[in-house]
Amino acid sequence: MKSSTKENKGVLYLLIIAVFLQLLILYFFKYQNQNLSVLNLNLKVTGNLFNLIIYLLAEILLIFALFNYKVKLQLKLLSILIVLSYFFLLFGYISTKIILPFNSIYILGQFGNKLFTGLCYTIYQLLFFTFVIVLVLNLRKNQNKIFIKSSLFSIIVMLAFLTYSFLFIVSHEEKVKLQPLDKKNFYNIVVLGAAVWSDNKPSPILAARVDKAIDLIKNFNVEKVYFTGSNAPGELSEAEVALNYLKSKNVSADNVITETNTTSTTEQIQFIKNKIGYEPKKKIIIISDSFHLVRIKEISKFHHLNIITIASELELNFFSELYNKLRESLALTVFWFFAI
Repeated sequence: MKSSTKENKGVLYLLIIAVFLQLLILYFFKYQNQNLSVLNLNLKVTGNLFNLIIYLLAEILLIFALFNYKVKLQLKLLSILIVLSYFFLLFGYISTKIILPFNSIYILGQFGNKLFTGLCYTIYQLLFFTFVIVLVLNLRKNQNKIFIKSSLFSIIVMLAFLTYSFLFIVSHEEKVKLQPLDKKNFYNIVVLGAAVWSDNKPSPILAARVDKAIDLIKNFNVEKVYFTGSNAPGELSEAEVALNYLKSKNVSADNVITETNTTSTTEQIQFIKNKIGYEPKKKIIIISDSFHLVRIKEISKFHHLNIITIASELELNFFSELYNKLRESLALTVFWFFAI
């Protein structure tokens, strides 16, 4: 059925409105996911810009089809895809507001509830990529197996974004590793949590972060030190393990504050902003690994939070480094698109 018919035009108008509303809802959810008002929306932020470009492309293609009688759109398929994308977008957001039964699962440092939320958002994004690619392929005469082709292309597009995230991390590591400090200034140090090993021992990554904090304590004016991070089942919290490690190095813990509730980097950035970031004059140093600090910078920009980043001095072997960068590229992509 040609899109020039009255009925098809009506469906096209509805799709144009649905796509526009979905972009607004996505932005609203992203800022709600970070406990921010959507009034803080900044379209220059990388993830928001990606969202805008993708949705603008969809709108341009729909409007083009509306005024071009020769274009044949598979409106039923497009309608199903947009409805399903709405469903998974909404359910992804709702899953952050209800109690889910998956927290007994703990994979790659993430609890099951967060993994489920990430899965819902990922399916939503793949569906919308498929929606856009169907629109593109509808411009061609050969429309055989268009859903299968579009689904495969959407996976390729997602992999392309993951590749871009990986290259983004690699190219920005040096910029965030060591930012200049002034011995006249007073600093607040935040050490982000990392894995805890058996018998509540800090992993080498966590120990190296604390070691860097100790180095800064000895050489600069430090007002307070914050250790962040909750715990996996059966362990002390990452913050408590970091504190015990600090004490084992005969360093005073009088100005140390432990935060034991955050379970992700985004939650830790929210903690920093609410605890010390509201005072613009306070200089905040965040200590982590260089591959992690790139994402921390991106999250901080989303929150309009000015931070200084310092990397630990731990050197990982090639495979550990590659694994961590791949994991970070996935986390960065998820943050850019969904702010989780």
